[in-house]
Formats: sequence, C-alpha cells, structure tokens
Amino acid sequence: MMEQLVVKNGEGKDQIINVIDIILDNETGKKYIYYALEDEEVYVAILIEKDDKYIMQAITDEEEFALAEDILNNKINLEGDIGE
Repeated sequence: MMEQLVVKNGEGKDQIINVIDIILDNETGKKYIYYALEDEEVYVAILIEKDDKYIMQAITDEEEFALAEDILNNKINLEGDIGE
C-alpha cells in the first residue's frame, strides 16, 4: 500500500505519515492503520471513520495492542512483505 497522508498530530500540526497497511479485524470490527513516520519505526492505531473524516485513535490497552501486532504478523506470514 505505502501511501503518504498528511494528518494532524496531537499538537494540531500537520505531519506526514507513510501508511503501510489498513487491516480490518473481522472479530472486533475495528480497522487498524499501520504506519511509519520519518524514523521508519512502525506504529499502529485504531482507524475510525466519523462524519466523512478519519480519526486515528491511540491504542492504550496492552491486550488490544498485542492483538493488533498479531493481526499484522499473521498477514505478513500469509502474504509475505507488507506495503507493496
């Protein structure tokens, strides 16, 4: 996927993110967005659509974060590299 998006960070400033993938978890019905910043570390957030806008919500629950990691790892194991 690897698409660049401009988003507002927590301070209200524009920030460019590199979207690696967006994955829907069929069990929870939540969409997870996997992205990288300039440091190239991979981050994950919950992607919520509201009023024709998208909101990236931080994952604060350790179990949900582990689930999001597992979802990405399973996709990598099934499909190989991500972000293509």
